Amino acid sequence: MQPTVLIPAVIGDASQPLFAKAGINVITVPTVDAATLVQYGQQVDGAILGLEPIPDATFAKTPRLKILARLGVGYNNVNPAVAKEHGVVVSITPRANYNTVAEGILAMIFVLGRNLMASNRAIMSGHWPAVRANGGHDILGQTLGIIGYGRIGRALEEKATALGMKILVNNGDHPKQPHFGQLVDLPTLYRESDFISLTPRVTPKTTEMINKDTLALMKPTANLINYGRGQLIVTDDLVAALKHHQIHAAALDAFDPEPLPADSPLLQLDNVFLTPHVAGGTIEANARAVHDATEEIIRVLSGHAPLWAVNA
Repeated sequence: MQPTVLIPAVIGDASQPLFAKAGINVITVPTVDAATLVQYGQQVDGAILGLEPIPDATFAKTPRLKILARLGVGYNNVNPAVAKEHGVVVSITPRANYNTVAEGILAMIFVLGRNLMASNRAIMSGHWPAVRANGGHDILGQTLGIIGYGRIGRALEEKATALGMKILVNNGDHPKQPHFGQLVDLPTLYRESDFISLTPRVTPKTTEMINKDTLALMKPTANLINYGRGQLIVTDDLVAALKHHQIHAAALDAFDPEPLPADSPLLQLDNVFLTPHVAGGTIEANARAVHDATEEIIRVLSGHAPLWAVNA
């Protein structure tokens, strides 16, 4: 019997030629979520997964499932340990979008540092402010604190160094010597950084690491950029800090919960730049992620070891 995989409609037909060549059937569904996996549980051997949460109980209802290939690097929407107990590989696509996310963070450094939000609002509302009234700061010489020194952090460090920024790095319990920057503890990073970028893994220690206590350590001119996960921040504490100008501004691409609720107080602030979890979603990055996830599924269903499993 030929193996069968589920793919979400959003990825289009890009993976189908590769699956066809490998002799794997494809079922395209609107969304690969827990309900859909259970619906096809008696016939599906693998699936390409996005950000949809997969409860632990799902695996008992998908007896043929051998692999869930996540598009991206985060996997806090599925429990790898429970998946492994049921013989299911959980994999990621670490090569696909790390540079893309780093580019997005760099873009936010310019948006926040140069006060582009305020300048845009002024001209869109019919005002032409004085040239030097709202220009922000040069990026050259500013200090960037990078929390999470994986692929994204290293790519960001390289790009920011080329712009003449000073780099501070913290990688939690797994310190790595930066290529260009300085390894520091978190309090030092919070106190000295003009920009703070969050891209660590979600762990018990990093969950809600940005809260009223850590925000109190930051400069009033500091800018916070979360292109990691929403669970890293206590949203109410950040809202209060932004509202009272305890820090200068923030750029957020990840939230808890997602989608961002329509009544979120973040939507009422004028010193926050919000995007709907699209930092890694360029056309090129999406194509790489789909290709790598497809190849990973083919490897596993062909009896070979996965390259990017998080629970092997």
